[in-house]
Amino acid sequence: MKKALLLALTAAGLCGCGILYTNIHSPRSYRSAVPSEVKSSPTDENATGVACSRSALFLVAWGDAGYGAAVKNALAGRDAILYDVKCDLQVYSVLLGLYTKVCTKVSGKVAKL
Repeated sequence: MKKALLLALTAAGLCGCGILYTNIHSPRSYRSAVPSEVKSSPTDENATGVACSRSALFLVAWGDAGYGAAVKNALAGRDAILYDVKCDLQVYSVLLGLYTKVCTKVSGKVAKL
């Protein structure tokens, strides 16, 4: 019995997920416009947007951590397009996922339409 428990704990420890705490940052990849495809100028400003979703107690989840929501947040109502976009994912989890927060962060330059 002790060997089985030790084997299970070792497997859980090696799976890359934290049992008590997880804080992971990971790059994501999406195809975005490049300066030659939009009306870009050297004075285009940088913009950053974040979109998050959360879950608690494995019972409820809320939010939108999608790429589209993060881009919409970065543009903040401007009539523009985001180009040269970099996208990252952050996962924060506590106690085997009793509370989890997943965020998508995008940053890029804003070109006018």
